[in-house]
Amino acid sequence: MRPASFLWTLCAASSLAAAIVAAADSGPRFELVQPELFGVAGGEPNAWADFDNDGDLDEFVGFRGRPNRLYRQEHGRFTDVAAEVGVADNVETRAAAWGDFDGDGNLDLYVGFVDGTPNKLYRNDGNGRHFTDVAASLGVNLTGVTRQVSWIDYDNDGDLDLFVAFRDKPNRLFRNDGGRFTDVTAESGIGDPRKTVGAVWFDIDGDGDLDLFVANQNGDTNGLFRNDGGHFVDVAREWGVEAPRKSAEFGGVGASVADFDGDGFFDLFVANYGPSALYRNDRGRRFVEVTNDAGLFFEQHATTPSWGDYDNDGRPDLYVAGFLANVTHYPDHLFHNGGASAHPRFRDVLPALVNAHDASHGVQWVDFDGDGALDLALTNNDPAGGHYLFRNLLPAAQARQSLAVDVVDSRGRHTKAGSEVRVYAAGTRRLISSGLVDTGGGYCSQNVMPVHVATRGAPAVDIEVTAMKRLGPRVTRIAHVNPTTADRPLTIRIP
Repeated sequence: MRPASFLWTLCAASSLAAAIVAAADSGPRFELVQPELFGVAGGEPNAWADFDNDGDLDEFVGFRGRPNRLYRQEHGRFTDVAAEVGVADNVETRAAAWGDFDGDGNLDLYVGFVDGTPNKLYRNDGNGRHFTDVAASLGVNLTGVTRQVSWIDYDNDGDLDLFVAFRDKPNRLFRNDGGRFTDVTAESGIGDPRKTVGAVWFDIDGDGDLDLFVANQNGDTNGLFRNDGGHFVDVAREWGVEAPRKSAEFGGVGASVADFDGDGFFDLFVANYGPSALYRNDRGRRFVEVTNDAGLFFEQHATTPSWGDYDNDGRPDLYVAGFLANVTHYPDHLFHNGGASAHPRFRDVLPALVNAHDASHGVQWVDFDGDGALDLALTNNDPAGGHYLFRNLLPAAQARQSLAVDVVDSRGRHTKAGSEVRVYAAGTRRLISSGLVDTGGGYCSQNVMPVHVATRGAPAVDIEVTAMKRLGPRVTRIAHVNPTTADRPLTIRIP
């Protein structure tokens, strides 16, 4: 995990840290939440969801070197209940994904391991009181070096299918047939044998089904699997995201999606060992690398990117975690997205407090306290690291310039991963902000939580949700929403 060609980055760490501190004065302000609880080391994936259906978001953290934890939130206070509800596995955990696979309204949890222990699918037996491992009975107790797990509806039949990426064997796809699973890896063409670490699903071409990007490691090129009616074709080279490697020490690690330039199309950032890359979606026809133009070029051991609009200005900002074995504070970045929307420029504004409690793997933007400002949850698996939760101290008036949009199906279930949320100034087509219902990211994790979108002081907005359907994308529109009086979260049902 520590290639020789990257050791040079340690020499630059002190100067980079100095630059970070200098920029912190004009950057965001955070405070630690319950540091005595979140301070233990070993965290890798972290995933958020309301597992007990009480109206606030809870956090699962997978560890190496200690039992996994499940933090139940009660009005802003967190308590570890993993042992109590049956999910406190004490084997190295590299993946965690929430999803309602059986459609009963209770969120279930898939957990992936790396040491030969079979993966587990924990069925939520009702409002989070207890979880039961049903992976073996459903044929998804896979073994291998598990990485990204995603619950997605790739065939648009209304239930959640299961994708599992591996670093040591071909990736797998299971179709959900009424709560039972059928392995469709071979017939779908999605079984990429390269060394996958990160993966994210989104509709790259606007045809109404979810496509798959995979970030591959150890010198392997990336894959971009276009969904052609349930069969997948790798178009990474044609679309410009293949990323040929200089050597086996280089490769892709994490991927994250956002419309960074506000043109209505979702773009892609890939954290790499080597130069990381920002790809602009050219109107659903291809991707164009714009890393240098956007001021995002850096070359190091980057692991995990995560987009989040922490200041509610309508432009998604970008956190990128870095990792090198036995280096507790290997450089992270928090890039503020500034400038005109047509030509965004990014500037590193990582606060000193976050720099001192940084990530190595897990990165999640989450408004855990519901005040309208995105908070930040990080994990660091170094022996001297921790897994910290930071409250965003954005002024209240600025925090309220946002909405939390909870996208569910007609029965109120969270089965619409990959749906797109866009906010317009009321009565116009002026796009204010956008977001995606999570399909995987933040280091081998998947959340079930509302989409955070900014309103930027607009007195009223129109909200459009584009959902994936067999006959193409379907738009559900809610007109003239007053951000100051709207429900939080604002639930939108997809017919």
